[in-house]
Amino acid sequence: MGERLSIIVTPEKVQIGDKTIYVDNLRPVELLLAALAYGIGIRYIDKTGEVFEMQCEVEGYKIKCEANCTGEEERCLVFRTVTKGVQFTCREKAQTRAET
Repeated sequence: MGERLSIIVTPEKVQIGDKTIYVDNLRPVELLLAALAYGIGIRYIDKTGEVFEMQCEVEGYKIKCEANCTGEEERCLVFRTVTKGVQFTCREKAQTRAET
């Protein structure tokens, strides 16, 4: 079995295990792109010694990104997850405020 992570979200922060990311000034898409850029960017920096730069365009539910590559991208979990998809299961439907 793989690594299991506990994630707690509030409007101000995301806590992953014992690490906290303050998100009150970021949109979810910005966090997604930051994770993608960091994941492949670290490998790029290790290989080239250069700063990694990525440009993305967000249009509706589609995101198009481009950057210089090293061929190591498929070894990045975040890259593979974003490009191949995420398996997500809803345990149960939460009662929303409008329904109460």
